[in-house]
Amino acid sequence: MRIDAPLPIDLNPAIKEMQTAEKPTLPFINWLTDTVVSTNQQLLAADNVLQQLASGQAVSLHQTMLTLEEAKLSFQYLEQIRNRLMTAYQDILREQI
Repeated sequence: MRIDAPLPIDLNPAIKEMQTAEKPTLPFINWLTDTVVSTNQQLLAADNVLQQLASGQAVSLHQTMLTLEEAKLSFQYLEQIRNRLMTAYQDILREQI
C-alpha cells in the first residue's frame, strides 16, 4: 500500500447536493384530507359499535366507550383545525393592502 497515493477528489459538487437533498414533506392539503378521512372512519366505527350495542350483539361496553371517546376526540381535533383555519382566513381578509 502506497502512502503517497492521491486521494480521490469529487469533481462534481452537484452530485453531493443531490445526495443530501431532503425528502419532500407531505403537503398540507394531503395532511388535511387524511385527517378528515381518518375522523370520518372513526365516526363510522363509533356508529357501528353503537348499533351493535343497541341490537344486543356481543360488544363489550368498555370497548364501545373507548371507540366513542376516540371518535369524539378526533372530531374535536378536526373542529379546532377548522376554527384555526377560519381565524387565519378572516385575518387575511382584514389585512390592509
